[in-house]
Amino acid sequence: MFGFLGSHLGQSAFVGVAAVIVLLKFRRYRAVGGAAIGAVSSAATVGIAVLVALFGLVALGYWEPPVSEIVGDALGAGRALYDLVGEWVVEQTLGRLEDVAA
Repeated sequence: MFGFLGSHLGQSAFVGVAAVIVLLKFRRYRAVGGAAIGAVSSAATVGIAVLVALFGLVALGYWEPPVSEIVGDALGAGRALYDLVGEWVVEQTLGRLEDVAA
């Protein structure tokens, strides 16, 4: 089994699949859950560190972000999200409020 995976998949995918097989074989679900939580918290820590570094670059004057483009993109994404889901949520909320009021 490992010969097939090793030759047809990348080395990192092979290591990942082997690690999953070993973890499932020994049924260390608590350890797997703890590792997953650790990975998520590590990713969050890295994300916050990147944001702090970017804010530091802006505050010190080393970088001027294209604020108008960022705001325009955020507004466009907000409009798209409202068109997709928001209108339905508002209609459902108002319908339930009318039912409660009646």
